[in-house]
Amino acid sequence: MPSTLRSIDWKVVAFALVAAYLVPGIVLAGLLAMVNHSLTLDALTLMTALLSIVSFLVPPVAGGYLAARFARSQAWRHVAVVGVLGALLSLLAFHASPRAMLLYVLASIALAAFGGYIRLQGRPKA
Repeated sequence: MPSTLRSIDWKVVAFALVAAYLVPGIVLAGLLAMVNHSLTLDALTLMTALLSIVSFLVPPVAGGYLAARFARSQAWRHVAVVGVLGALLSLLAFHASPRAMLLYVLASIALAAFGGYIRLQGRPKA
């Protein structure tokens, strides 16, 4: 196994992916299913649009933050892995054109890097 893959703590990556992508996705889907029948079409459309924006922005930032927070070493490598894997997991749920998928992967990596940057700014300098 290459040394770059051995130096990644996969437990941290798995935790960040579950905490940032899986759990919020299940909660949001449950909430949407509960209120689906009680909203008007316009309200449902607005709520779906807002949830889409939130689900696009929050998981990569939270995943990058959590990866940087719990990685004992090489935090940026963990952030990058979480960004890529999170984007690939999201693409399993959403189908789009290849161009849109590529843009989403790039945006997800950038947002994960932003989350890692937020966390690493508070870390004491070594």
